Amino acid sequence: MKKRGKKSLFIKIFAVTCLLMVISCLATYCFIAWLVPESYSTDLDAALDKEVNAFISELEFTAGEESGILFDEFLLNNDVLLQLYDEDGREIALPSQHNTDFPGAVRDGIVFEGAPSAYGVTHSYLFRFSDSGMVYTLSVAGDAEPVNRLMDTIGNIVPPLLVMVIFISAIGAALYSRYVTKPVIEISRVSEKMSDLDFSWDCTESRSDELGILAHSLNEMARKLSSALSELQAANSRLEADIERERMLEQAQLDFFSAVSHELKTPITVIKGQLEGMLLNVGKYKERDKYLARSLEVVKAMGGMVQEILTVSRIKSSETALQEEIFDFSDMIKSEYGLFEDMIVGKGQEWHEDIQNGLMLRGDKALLGKVVNNLVSNAIHYSPEGSDIFVTAHSRSGRIQFSIENTGVHLPEDDIPKLFDAFYRVERSRSRQTGGSGLGLYIVKMILEQHGADYQIRNTQQGVCFNIEFLYNHQKLGGGI
Repeated sequence: MKKRGKKSLFIKIFAVTCLLMVISCLATYCFIAWLVPESYSTDLDAALDKEVNAFISELEFTAGEESGILFDEFLLNNDVLLQLYDEDGREIALPSQHNTDFPGAVRDGIVFEGAPSAYGVTHSYLFRFSDSGMVYTLSVAGDAEPVNRLMDTIGNIVPPLLVMVIFISAIGAALYSRYVTKPVIEISRVSEKMSDLDFSWDCTESRSDELGILAHSLNEMARKLSSALSELQAANSRLEADIERERMLEQAQLDFFSAVSHELKTPITVIKGQLEGMLLNVGKYKERDKYLARSLEVVKAMGGMVQEILTVSRIKSSETALQEEIFDFSDMIKSEYGLFEDMIVGKGQEWHEDIQNGLMLRGDKALLGKVVNNLVSNAIHYSPEGSDIFVTAHSRSGRIQFSIENTGVHLPEDDIPKLFDAFYRVERSRSRQTGGSGLGLYIVKMILEQHGADYQIRNTQQGVCFNIEFLYNHQKLGGGI
């Protein structure tokens, strides 16, 4: 329907333009066909009048009997009909070299033989011969044949002229219609795309008239609408991302609280059972000192778990308020050996470090210290006796890279992606005595993500390696100490 509308516009303009051109050409032709013969006849009459006046002037200085030669010369040089009348209005014979009797006999309106058969308008002139006082009237009628031939010629060219007029009018109307409708069709095309919210077009019309101004205005409007639409889409995407992030955070919180409830349920049940047994003084619970000590261990474990939960809460609540400072990351790593030296020696493990001096890092020193402490503790705790622990830290391409590898043990590949989940333990028994609280790596993940660091845990030929890459050193984060 839209294409049909465009073609209809072209056809309408073409038909109207072609018709107007044909009518204009025919009207012009009719005007010329009327004016040219009329003008030509007027010019012939004027020329004849001039000749006749000169002829009359000569007759007035000539005697009547001698005027025959003048009449003969005038008739010979001009295709006219001459008629001579006396004072009584009677036509008399024209003087001639062959007729020496003057005045001649009265004629009965007989035209000279061989005279023209078609004449124009007759003009009359009064004059006297030089030897007579009688006033004669000379009637002169010019030859109408040239005018008739001109009119016949104009009439004969009507058919070919009409064909030529129609042909030229059709070509001219087609060119004009295309010139007029091209910008309209182009604007119609872009309006269709605009209705579909498609602004990837450009109206290429470069005319300087109102249609060109309209095309330029459409281009400007399209660019502004496209920009506004892109901004709205970007804002909508950000809003959707924010909503999805909030939903995920809410779900993560629900999952975390559910896991916390599950983790605390078991030790609370154990303590409750032991206390009730001791209060009732039944069975094995009569040995109160033994079970009080066990209850204390459970309470200490619960206390540690509560501290870990409080740490998680603090980290979550301080996402935009890190206590940033620039510190020596190298010294922090080296100091960890002193904290765990007794445990390393007790298990007969070997500590190997390759740490570049002066690795200055910007971040929350306390939180990053907890990351290093947790990773070193896990490496020592989960490595068998007599194993090796390798610690490296270097700066490459403006990034600080840290890794710690404990040997003699490997992780199930299926468990690696889940290690950073809250309360997840590799041990199938999920024992807190062998697997900890299950919050250590979850806290590590939260701290590293707050600092924009990349991290990865993977199996190696010797054991398990944890890699960290801090994307920015202190120079890029704020420059200088």
